[in-house]
Amino acid sequence: MGTVAEHLHAAEERGLAEICFTEHLDFYPSADGLFFSTIPTEGRLLAYLEEVREAQQHARIVVRAGLEVDYKPEAERWVGELLNRVGFDFLLGSVHNVGTWPVSGPAELALAYFQEKGAEQGCLDYLEIVERAVAADLFDSVAHLDLMKRFRPENGELMKRGRLRDQIVAILDVMAANGTGIEVNAAGLVHDPREAYPSLYLLKLARDRGVEVLTVGSDSHQPETIGRNLEAALSLARTAGFAHVYTFDQRALTPHPL
Repeated sequence: MGTVAEHLHAAEERGLAEICFTEHLDFYPSADGLFFSTIPTEGRLLAYLEEVREAQQHARIVVRAGLEVDYKPEAERWVGELLNRVGFDFLLGSVHNVGTWPVSGPAELALAYFQEKGAEQGCLDYLEIVERAVAADLFDSVAHLDLMKRFRPENGELMKRGRLRDQIVAILDVMAANGTGIEVNAAGLVHDPREAYPSLYLLKLARDRGVEVLTVGSDSHQPETIGRNLEAALSLARTAGFAHVYTFDQRALTPHPL
């Protein structure tokens, strides 16, 4: 946790040139599909945006306001409507759930999901939602494409072949066509997989399929971990064949040589 000011101070102390905050935004549609709620609320979201904009006025580095939007197919139209009303610099799309199953944790529930569905089908169901998120063309970049390996590292191997690889290729082709970026999330280096999200294999595949836009994030939830393993993430991107990392300002992208 921590305040925007505390995170910004940590970024300045670590010598970062730029920081983009990506507060989580979760949508919760009603059972009848007639209305929805969000966490944080829209009022709190506006307060967050104002807090970041205020911090930018006094910062020694570039400060941007972004969101990590938790995509749910049943909330897609509301996501677009809300994001059209509230302007951010950068939108990171992510999928954490398959229906009521929380694939991103807690660990016991994520493991129960794969036990219920089976490893391959569980991954396929997750990736089908990711494909819908990408096809919606709402986001600048896609987060932790192979999140399914967090509590089952062996899932990472499954994604290198067969139906899972075909599904990922389909996702990457839509991303390339839309100009949607792929995020290298360094948090995996300290999670059980001990491997960034996505893996080097999937990053190379993304580059081969024509994905050009690449973003990096430490997935830091407290000031102490700001910038954690970012150099390792950039090195991974270079190894995968990416030439640039991108930053965003009012959804307009700027390339920076790797």
